[in-house]
Amino acid sequence: MQYGEKMHVPVTLRASGVVILNEGGDILLVRELGAPDQPAKAGLWHIPSGSVEEGENPQDTALREACEETGLRVRLVKFLNAYLGRFPDGVHILRTVWLAEPLPGQTPRPTFAHEVAEARYVSREEFAALYEAGQIRMSQTKLFCEDALREWTRLRVGSEAAGANA
Repeated sequence: MQYGEKMHVPVTLRASGVVILNEGGDILLVRELGAPDQPAKAGLWHIPSGSVEEGENPQDTALREACEETGLRVRLVKFLNAYLGRFPDGVHILRTVWLAEPLPGQTPRPTFAHEVAEARYVSREEFAALYEAGQIRMSQTKLFCEDALREWTRLRVGSEAAGANA
Protein backbone atom coordinates (compact mmCIF):
# COMPACT_ATOMS: atom_id res chain seq x y z
CA MET A 1 0.00 0.00 0.00
CA GLN A 2 1.43 3.35 -1.00
CA TYR A 3 -0.43 5.42 1.59
CA GLY A 4 -1.54 3.92 4.88
CA GLU A 5 -4.15 4.93 7.42
CA LYS A 6 -1.81 7.41 9.11
CA MET A 7 -2.19 9.65 6.03
CA HIS A 8 -5.97 9.96 6.59
CA VAL A 9 -7.30 13.25 7.98
CA PRO A 10 -10.54 12.57 9.89
CA VAL A 11 -13.23 15.13 9.12
CA THR A 12 -15.79 15.39 11.89
CA LEU A 13 -17.90 18.23 10.53
CA ARG A 14 -19.11 19.27 7.09
CA ALA A 15 -20.60 22.57 6.01
CA SER A 16 -21.88 23.87 2.72
CA GLY A 17 -22.83 27.24 1.30
CA VAL A 18 -23.19 29.58 -1.63
CA VAL A 19 -21.70 32.76 -2.96
CA ILE A 20 -24.50 34.81 -4.50
CA LEU A 21 -23.47 37.65 -6.80
CA ASN A 22 -25.72 40.26 -8.38
CA GLU A 23 -25.36 41.57 -11.95
CA GLY A 24 -22.68 44.03 -10.87
CA GLY A 25 -20.60 41.41 -9.07
CA ASP A 26 -21.61 42.53 -5.58
CA ILE A 27 -21.52 39.77 -2.95
CA LEU A 28 -24.52 38.84 -0.81
CA LEU A 29 -23.41 38.54 2.82
CA VAL A 30 -25.32 37.82 6.00
CA ARG A 31 -24.56 39.34 9.40
CA GLU A 32 -24.78 37.04 12.44
CA LEU A 33 -26.82 37.86 15.51
CA GLY A 34 -24.76 35.43 17.56
CA ALA A 35 -26.37 32.67 19.60
CA PRO A 36 -26.02 32.66 23.40
CA ASP A 37 -23.57 29.73 23.10
CA GLN A 38 -21.60 31.49 20.33
CA PRO A 39 -21.38 35.20 21.25
CA ALA A 40 -18.13 35.69 19.29
CA LYS A 41 -20.08 35.37 16.01
CA ALA A 42 -22.32 38.37 16.76
CA GLY A 43 -22.00 41.12 14.18
CA LEU A 44 -19.69 39.17 11.85
CA TRP A 45 -20.40 38.74 8.14
CA HIS A 46 -20.22 35.58 6.02
CA ILE A 47 -21.71 33.88 2.99
CA PRO A 48 -24.94 31.89 3.45
CA SER A 49 -23.73 28.54 4.77
CA GLY A 50 -24.22 25.98 7.49
CA SER A 51 -23.79 22.44 8.72
CA VAL A 52 -24.61 19.47 6.52
CA GLU A 53 -27.28 17.55 8.42
CA GLU A 54 -27.31 13.78 8.82
CA GLY A 55 -28.37 12.18 5.52
CA GLU A 56 -28.27 15.49 3.62
CA ASN A 57 -26.05 16.03 0.59
CA PRO A 58 -23.96 19.21 0.44
CA GLN A 59 -25.87 20.67 -2.52
CA ASP A 60 -29.15 20.45 -0.62
CA THR A 61 -27.48 22.05 2.39
CA ALA A 62 -26.29 24.95 0.23
CA LEU A 63 -29.81 25.51 -1.15
CA ARG A 64 -31.41 25.22 2.31
CA GLU A 65 -28.95 27.59 3.95
CA ALA A 66 -29.38 30.18 1.19
CA CYS A 67 -33.13 30.16 1.77
CA GLU A 68 -32.91 30.19 5.58
CA GLU A 69 -30.29 32.90 5.83
CA THR A 70 -31.32 35.18 2.95
CA GLY A 71 -34.91 34.24 2.13
CA LEU A 72 -33.84 33.60 -1.47
CA ARG A 73 -34.45 30.53 -3.58
CA VAL A 74 -31.31 30.06 -5.66
CA ARG A 75 -29.98 27.97 -8.53
CA LEU A 76 -26.53 26.43 -8.13
CA VAL A 77 -24.47 27.60 -11.12
CA LYS A 78 -21.09 25.96 -10.51
CA PHE A 79 -19.25 24.06 -7.81
CA LEU A 80 -16.41 26.33 -6.73
CA ASN A 81 -14.25 24.53 -4.22
CA ALA A 82 -13.89 22.62 -0.97
CA TYR A 83 -11.66 23.81 1.84
CA LEU A 84 -10.53 21.88 4.87
CA GLY A 85 -10.48 23.99 7.99
CA ARG A 86 -9.83 23.46 11.66
CA PHE A 87 -11.48 24.89 14.73
CA PRO A 88 -9.37 26.09 17.68
CA ASP A 89 -10.05 22.75 19.43
CA GLY A 90 -8.46 20.89 16.48
CA VAL A 91 -11.70 19.49 15.00
CA HIS A 92 -11.57 19.47 11.19
CA ILE A 93 -14.41 20.79 9.04
CA LEU A 94 -14.81 20.38 5.30
CA ARG A 95 -16.55 23.37 3.72
CA THR A 96 -17.94 23.13 0.19
CA VAL A 97 -19.24 26.10 -1.76
CA TRP A 98 -21.09 26.85 -5.00
CA LEU A 99 -21.61 29.93 -7.09
CA ALA A 100 -25.37 30.55 -7.07
CA GLU A 101 -27.84 32.95 -8.60
CA PRO A 102 -31.20 33.94 -7.11
CA LEU A 103 -34.36 32.97 -8.95
CA PRO A 104 -36.02 36.09 -10.43
CA GLY A 105 -38.21 38.52 -8.52
CA GLN A 106 -36.88 38.12 -4.99
CA THR A 107 -35.46 40.42 -2.36
CA PRO A 108 -33.07 39.23 0.36
CA ARG A 109 -35.06 38.80 3.57
CA PRO A 110 -33.68 36.31 6.13
CA THR A 111 -36.21 33.74 7.34
CA PHE A 112 -34.03 32.70 10.27
CA ALA A 113 -34.32 36.05 12.05
CA HIS A 114 -33.11 34.43 15.29
CA GLU A 115 -29.70 33.79 13.63
CA VAL A 116 -29.28 36.47 10.97
CA ALA A 117 -29.48 40.21 11.63
CA GLU A 118 -29.43 41.20 7.96
CA ALA A 119 -28.60 40.07 4.46
CA ARG A 120 -27.34 42.53 1.87
CA TYR A 121 -25.10 42.91 -1.14
CA VAL A 122 -21.71 44.50 -0.60
CA SER A 123 -19.29 45.76 -3.22
CA ARG A 124 -15.86 44.20 -3.61
CA GLU A 125 -14.38 47.28 -1.97
CA GLU A 126 -16.74 47.06 1.00
CA PHE A 127 -15.96 43.34 1.34
CA ALA A 128 -12.23 44.14 1.41
CA ALA A 129 -12.81 46.81 4.07
CA LEU A 130 -14.88 44.40 6.20
CA TYR A 131 -12.17 41.76 5.87
CA GLU A 132 -9.39 44.19 6.83
CA ALA A 133 -11.44 45.33 9.83
CA GLY A 134 -11.85 41.72 11.03
CA GLN A 135 -15.60 41.76 10.40
CA ILE A 136 -15.66 38.69 8.14
CA ARG A 137 -16.32 35.56 10.22
CA MET A 138 -13.61 33.33 8.72
CA SER A 139 -10.74 33.71 6.31
CA GLN A 140 -12.16 31.01 4.02
CA THR A 141 -15.03 33.38 3.20
CA LYS A 142 -12.52 35.54 1.34
CA LEU A 143 -11.27 32.49 -0.60
CA PHE A 144 -14.85 31.48 -1.47
CA CYS A 145 -15.65 34.98 -2.74
CA GLU A 146 -12.43 35.18 -4.78
CA ASP A 147 -13.27 31.80 -6.37
CA ALA A 148 -16.81 32.99 -7.15
CA LEU A 149 -15.70 36.29 -8.68
CA ARG A 150 -13.18 34.50 -10.93
CA GLU A 151 -15.86 32.07 -12.12
CA TRP A 152 -18.47 34.83 -12.52
CA THR A 153 -16.02 36.81 -14.69
CA ARG A 154 -15.17 33.72 -16.73
CA LEU A 155 -18.86 32.96 -17.33
CA ARG A 156 -19.62 36.56 -18.33
CA VAL A 157 -16.70 36.70 -20.77
CA GLY A 158 -17.81 33.36 -22.24
CA SER A 159 -21.42 34.48 -22.70
CA GLU A 160 -20.33 37.79 -24.27
CA ALA A 161 -18.11 35.92 -26.73
CA ALA A 162 -20.95 33.54 -27.57
CA GLY A 163 -23.27 36.50 -28.17
CA ALA A 164 -20.74 38.16 -30.47
CA ASN A 165 -20.46 34.97 -32.54
CA ALA A 166 -24.22 34.53 -32.93
